[in-house]
Amino acid sequence: MGKVVLIGASTVDFIAKAKTSFILREKNVGEINLSFGGVMRNIAYSLALLNNKCYFLTVIGEDLYGKNNLEILKKENIEVYYPKTDLKSAIYLCINDSNNDMVCGLTDNSIFTLLNYDLISQNIDVLKNSDYLVIDTNLNEESLNKVFSNIKNKKILVEGISKEKIKRIKPYLKDIYLLKCNNFEVLSLLDINEEKEIDEAILDKFLALGINNLVISQGDKDILYLDNKIKKREKVERVDNYINTTGCGDALFAGIIDSLINNQGLENGVKIGKELAKLTLFSNEAVNIKIKNYKGENKNG
Repeated sequence: MGKVVLIGASTVDFIAKAKTSFILREKNVGEINLSFGGVMRNIAYSLALLNNKCYFLTVIGEDLYGKNNLEILKKENIEVYYPKTDLKSAIYLCINDSNNDMVCGLTDNSIFTLLNYDLISQNIDVLKNSDYLVIDTNLNEESLNKVFSNIKNKKILVEGISKEKIKRIKPYLKDIYLLKCNNFEVLSLLDINEEKEIDEAILDKFLALGINNLVISQGDKDILYLDNKIKKREKVERVDNYINTTGCGDALFAGIIDSLINNQGLENGVKIGKELAKLTLFSNEAVNIKIKNYKGENKNG
């Protein structure tokens, strides 16, 4: 099993769902749930639930939310490295309509300024001792440069995060072992301004940029990916009556990472990740605790 180190965000998630048709600028009756999230936090937590040892560099406030978050992570034997700060924990608010589709999302993440060069520098030995390093594009340009300049002969896996933030990795595409992103982030990274359907032809553009391993998620559409330069597709079946879509992409990536660090390959990882994403659809939280039983129920997965 390879040693995996993850760098990225942790948040407090408030997920709200309207009970009836959502009306803008009106008080809507609904249900609000609190949980802990953040893309890299979700991935680290999922990997731990899948019986992997994780080392996690992040930013967490000293408030009650932060303390509870740390308690949960440490309970799953995740080693957490974070700077001491008076800043409050990052908060993410997601408002879903009665069909569980997002109406809007808001973030209060001033603490992300500490997800920076200093944090990387102070823990560079942890990074250098990894076999797999997983990062998200919440890291700023200076931090990304620190990572890619100092971490050699390691497999660096990147989560795109957003249409704007994914642009930060353009200088390092040939140094990335695997890039995971969604269809919107793909178009942004390739400077395609029009909204268009993603097909396998787009994979050739990434091959030309030096990306050999790539996974593109598209919601309820098929997953397109490059597996050591080979173009592949994983069929995705539409799921109805789901509870929540937050965290599905993170679950997909967790399944991929789990397979890679356990020497089971990317194709197997995409299949595992797809199933973990499906489990996440039926959870009020961004990580479905039931994935802890996934390996026991799927011995060959």
